[in-house]
Amino acid sequence: MADDVQREVDGLLKEREKYEAFIKRLESEKATTTERAYARVRGDYARRLREVEEKLGAHGNSLQGKLRQLSSKVSQLEARREQQAEELDEAQLRRNVGEYPDDKEWSELESRMLTSLRETERDLESARSEIGRLQEIVASVQGAEAPPPQPGAAPPPPQQPAPQQPQPQPSAPPQPQPAPPPPPPEPAEEEGFLSLEELVLEDKDPEEALTGAGSAEPPDSDPFAGTDLDPFAESDEPESSGEGDVTDELAFLESLSLGGGGGEEEGETSFSFLEQHGSGTPQTIICPHCSAANEPAEWYCTECGEELPAE
Repeated sequence: MADDVQREVDGLLKEREKYEAFIKRLESEKATTTERAYARVRGDYARRLREVEEKLGAHGNSLQGKLRQLSSKVSQLEARREQQAEELDEAQLRRNVGEYPDDKEWSELESRMLTSLRETERDLESARSEIGRLQEIVASVQGAEAPPPQPGAAPPPPQQPAPQQPQPQPSAPPQPQPAPPPPPPEPAEEEGFLSLEELVLEDKDPEEALTGAGSAEPPDSDPFAGTDLDPFAESDEPESSGEGDVTDELAFLESLSLGGGGGEEEGETSFSFLEQHGSGTPQTIICPHCSAANEPAEWYCTECGEELPAE
């Protein structure tokens, strides 16, 4: 069967090549004939080529079925051959142990078993050979079923390999920024220390502080000149002693503490200045209640009896 199919397939393949060559030469004669004649002839060749391809396709289907049958037959023959070979080995083992002592009987048994095994091997070899020929025919039919290339069609250009993208270079790690220098230390403000001018301005009236020292007249070199308190002034009165001298001394000290008797407000201001800042070497303690002058050793005012402030 394989030889018959092979001869028929070979004839169909030759016809296919013939009609393909006719169609190719017909394209070169297209300019020398009319459009209608060209169309009729080309249509006829195309129809014949299509019929040949259909027959090849039918043979291909039948050949595929035959190949499946032969493959199944080969599997069966292989199993039979394996079984027959095992039976022959078993019989030889029995012969060796003495089960078949008669040589004639053993020869007949061995001959039958070898004949069956050889027939199975021949059938298996024939089936495998037929499968090989059918596979060649199927390959020819499948090649015949491929559509012929169109005349003038250029083969597709080979695909260019995609350009390789350059690998990104690893970026260097950022360098650490140097730490900013520490800010310069701010000058420490001196607190708790006041100048003598600031102490004096605290006790002055706001109007006096605004006017400033420029409007003040410079004091005389001797503040007691021309007054009764001038120690260098000559007095016409006779010197007195005793109780009157003590009274005059108290009046003198009182005038100093009261700023020359300039009023109650002025006396309070002068006393506040003397109380807060002192007058160098303290001579007396002024009573804050009656403004009387007292000795530094006194604890209570000699005039009103109230407690004196500490020095």
